[in-house]
Amino acid sequence: MSPSSPPPASDLQVDFPFDYAAHVGDGRRMGRLPEDAQGARIAVIGAGGSGLAAAYELLRAGCRPVVYEAERSPDGPGGRRLGGRMYSRRLRDADSAVVELGCLRFPTSARLVRQYGQTFGVRLEPFRDNYAAPTTPLTVLDVDGRQYRAREIEDLHGLHDGFRAAHSRWQQALARIGLFQIQRAVAARDLTAVRRHWRGILLRFELWPFYRFLRDPDGVGLSHDQARLLGTAGVGPAVWDSFFDLSTVEILRLLLCTEGSGLLYAPEGIGRLAEGFWSHRTTDARGRTCSVEESNEGTLRPAVRALDVEPDAARGVMVHSEDGRSERFAAAVFTPQLRLLETGVEVRSTSARIPALGPRLLRAVRRLRYWQSSKTALVVEHPFWEDTSMDGVTLTDRLPRAAYTIDYGPVRGPDGRRGVLDLSFTWAQDAMKVAPSTLEERVDLFVRDLADIHPEVADRLRTHARAAEAVTVSWENEKHFRGLSRWSWPGDHPYQRDVFAHFMKDFTGAPAVPGEPPNALYLAGDDTSWSPGWLNHALASGLNAAWGVLRQLGAHPDPGNPGPGDLWNDPRFTPLTTR
Repeated sequence: MSPSSPPPASDLQVDFPFDYAAHVGDGRRMGRLPEDAQGARIAVIGAGGSGLAAAYELLRAGCRPVVYEAERSPDGPGGRRLGGRMYSRRLRDADSAVVELGCLRFPTSARLVRQYGQTFGVRLEPFRDNYAAPTTPLTVLDVDGRQYRAREIEDLHGLHDGFRAAHSRWQQALARIGLFQIQRAVAARDLTAVRRHWRGILLRFELWPFYRFLRDPDGVGLSHDQARLLGTAGVGPAVWDSFFDLSTVEILRLLLCTEGSGLLYAPEGIGRLAEGFWSHRTTDARGRTCSVEESNEGTLRPAVRALDVEPDAARGVMVHSEDGRSERFAAAVFTPQLRLLETGVEVRSTSARIPALGPRLLRAVRRLRYWQSSKTALVVEHPFWEDTSMDGVTLTDRLPRAAYTIDYGPVRGPDGRRGVLDLSFTWAQDAMKVAPSTLEERVDLFVRDLADIHPEVADRLRTHARAAEAVTVSWENEKHFRGLSRWSWPGDHPYQRDVFAHFMKDFTGAPAVPGEPPNALYLAGDDTSWSPGWLNHALASGLNAAWGVLRQLGAHPDPGNPGPGDLWNDPRFTPLTTR
């Protein structure tokens, strides 16, 4: 890669740049268990990406994972739903169309997702994202009642002088603070340089809200109107004005894995990845063929209501589920939203003196912040929007905020449908505007605004909306989620560091989180990752927990393949602190 070529998106989490894809790729296992630990039963709570990845790799290492799930589904194993936020809905068996209510897309830099997808035979294709020519025929930016049509983001430069200046300053600022240098260092696997550049960014900007970064002369230096315009235009998948309150560092982490990257989706539904983790037959450390499904006798266990955690890790964890069953496991991996530790699952210590979770970690859990997110979609017979201004992506400062059109190709049977129109995909305050609205009210509101933005297709839109089947979700209202994902505000880095570090316990001779007891409970899930909202990082968090479990059981890494915890004290990896 020449110094002048655009840097690729980062495939590592810069706060802990461990290569998870390489660690478990090409048949490599996370560790080798001693003979007396073979077949150890491990409770995995939550059948989302993190839990399923942990269960799959624990199985390959020789454990027997037992998976619990609170979400119900008549079609799922044991009447439970696989996937968590990998929530794909095919409304009719004959449809090729799939509604993605959770994981809509992911960057091509997500090597771990792509690697598992290839293993499980999950087809991936370029996603119709904003300004993604030639995949996306058109992106329409609607702001202040005016529309600007673009195929690539630079097309807006000639259409809106204010955008030209704002976007140019944005790119210059990212280069000036060293974001592109980090991406190049990651691509070269120069982790010393990654750490040096990231330390400077973290210490400089961790206390800055994103809005300040956009406005401050030491950041991008935009006017208020320019910052608002840049936010509405959707530069980067998360750089919306909905996120102005977030930590600048949170936004920069997102950009590191998306700048210079395309976006992918699964035409058969991202839920296929969850099914792959569940049903794919692999081999364990002894060469025996098995699957997570077989390990669980084809059934997901029901919701967990309480955990009794022994202070001595060797005595494991007692899991109490909603069906009245109580079972002891060698360890437990907890992957749902961490706020459920306050609202849905009681975690108890069997010791009056030693808590199940230390006070510092509990402080972090209680102060994590979750973002509202809403999505509403129509499933239609065919892509009626072809060759119109709606054929692609609409970005707007009106109620819908973002709309996407997707053609899923030939239907699977008679009366099947192939088109999905995501009428709206919103975050934070924009999601709250429609949170109390019914499905019918949401559809009417979004169709009203989109019809005004796209008058050439307005009549067809209204006609198809009346005939279509609609689906919606507000993740903050979902009992077992209470928000789509955690995001960090300025000053949250210490909390983020502590929840990430929980899997390390005291394996290096001292607790990675001061005051944290060395028991057999391991926290994982998207919440614990450095950059939430991305499936790749959720999967990696499951591998962290799996490493902790294996280390507790006495496993050792294969030669030349150290795990994430084996490198914890390496100065290139040890998470930085800002306390």
